[in-house]
Amino acid sequence: MIGVIYDEEAKRIVAILKGFVCSWNKCTFCCFYEESAKDLNDLILTAREIITRIKGLMNEKPIDRISFFNGGSFFELPLSVVYDLSQVTKERIIEIESRPEFLNRDSLSHLYHILNPSKLIVRIGFESIQDDIRNDLLNKGIMDSEVKRIVELRDEVKKEFDNFIEFVAYVLFGIKGIDEKSVITSVREFKKSLDGVIA
Repeated sequence: MIGVIYDEEAKRIVAILKGFVCSWNKCTFCCFYEESAKDLNDLILTAREIITRIKGLMNEKPIDRISFFNGGSFFELPLSVVYDLSQVTKERIIEIESRPEFLNRDSLSHLYHILNPSKLIVRIGFESIQDDIRNDLLNKGIMDSEVKRIVELRDEVKKEFDNFIEFVAYVLFGIKGIDEKSVITSVREFKKSLDGVIA
């Protein structure tokens, strides 16, 4: 799955990087650890290969958006890799994924200034608005207080960065124990407080 996918219609690149095993690595449904980097050299070399492929696509195709996935939180990538990625991020819409504990005003500001995007979209795997589903069933380790903190952080950074940083929640469905009603409730609640939802 590691590599680069180009979506012609959306003028979007999906770049799937290697990362180290997620620092949480306890979610009951996750298997991303299977593609994690063996060591730092493996991670860096894979990122450089992907950057080369992105640059090649940029010479051939219109690119408005790049979505980076690394099987964990983008903030867990080595800083040298983030700086390398900045070669292809300037003035484009950039999407990343992160657990909430890595998100604060300083970390977002620092990343925004390194990547220099036209917009930074942060996808967060809350999976459910309901604490019992999020933590008892899925073992996300994300308390209600963290959801509330991220909503407040979103409001703070939107003012500071003139709406150039957005927060999107993942909502999980199709797993035993997650009923349709709870999915609908989660989507509605996250749409009220964040910038979007991906189910």
